[in-house]
Amino acid sequence: MVTLPGKWSQENNLLRAVFFFAFASLGCWMPNFNLWLEDRGMSGSVMGYISAIPWLVMLVVQPLWGIIADKNGKMRCFNTAVLAAAFLFSVFPIVAREKLSIGGFTFLLAVFQTPILPLLDSLTLDHVSRSQNASYSRLRFWGAPGFGAGAWLTGILSETYGNDVVFYLGAAFLLITWIIAKGLLSHTPSVSAADISFRGLKQTLENKMLLTFLVIVMVVSIAQSASSFFLTVYMREIGASSSVTGTAIGVQALSELPFYFIAAWLLRKTSAANVLQIAIWGTAVRLLLYYLNGNPYMVIGIETLNGVTWTLLWIASVEFVNHKVPAAWRTTGQSLLWAMYFGAGAVLGNILIGRLYESLPMRQIFGIFSMIVWVVALAFLLLIRGRKKDLQ
Repeated sequence: MVTLPGKWSQENNLLRAVFFFAFASLGCWMPNFNLWLEDRGMSGSVMGYISAIPWLVMLVVQPLWGIIADKNGKMRCFNTAVLAAAFLFSVFPIVAREKLSIGGFTFLLAVFQTPILPLLDSLTLDHVSRSQNASYSRLRFWGAPGFGAGAWLTGILSETYGNDVVFYLGAAFLLITWIIAKGLLSHTPSVSAADISFRGLKQTLENKMLLTFLVIVMVVSIAQSASSFFLTVYMREIGASSSVTGTAIGVQALSELPFYFIAAWLLRKTSAANVLQIAIWGTAVRLLLYYLNGNPYMVIGIETLNGVTWTLLWIASVEFVNHKVPAAWRTTGQSLLWAMYFGAGAVLGNILIGRLYESLPMRQIFGIFSMIVWVVALAFLLLIRGRKKDLQ
């Protein structure tokens, strides 16, 4: 069947909208989940353990969803995951009331919520491989304003309707995602949906420089968990309203947008290692500013650094791993990066910060992690100078 050019343009627009609303759903609940747990009387440790569940589940479930999707169809799996997650979001605040039920429901929700974006990535790559006027980065670009819009709207509505709105809005945005995605064309998959693979693990682990880098990324991820998952807790601590908090998270997401282009320009001008150095130093500065600041409105300005600390870090990390791993094992290399940043880093970060929060204010925790990242940044700088040929 010949597909008209107009159909490709239509599908480009549909994918932009799907990215926007799928990320809007994520922006509703992810930054606010720990705040919701705190309102349910959870201790810092319990908050940390429960909020770590989705990232632990992701490492196990995502490859399984990839295998199922490659066998039974990505679109079918995507629709199933979106509808199941939307349903679980809508009943979460009603059913999940005690520690055990909240933990169990968080696990169940993670099983269906975590594969949504990887499956969407894979569907988009299938589309891009067949379209001459489509670019993955330009389509994925719309996720950032979607995340910001979801966070901003949640901040406004939660002042009137309470924190349960994070789940109801999350469900509503997923339903919109599903409705829009129904208009997508059906294609024979050309890209595997299994985005996490460790088939070349042994060969990849023999690269000592890569392992050193992955440890550095994990430590930075642990520190960044404070701003990724506990920012709303910190902002409540310094007296921010829900609307100001939502605005800050919205700015955080929107600040990513120009850095997708800046990152590409920097990588043409210098090495991935140098771009990583900028991102790590930026993370240390950002965490220090949280510690020094006590004004809720100033946080909106601090969040403009997210493009430096997250976008530059991730894009440069992907590029760095691609250069350090032989082509045959690049999927394994990227999987290790995912495992260390989104897996080990996010899980350990949530648990550690949760335990620290029982005895320390979030503002002080930011200060502690800032010092740790300063040390990591200095260590990475010495690595660059000492092993320049290996890192450039």
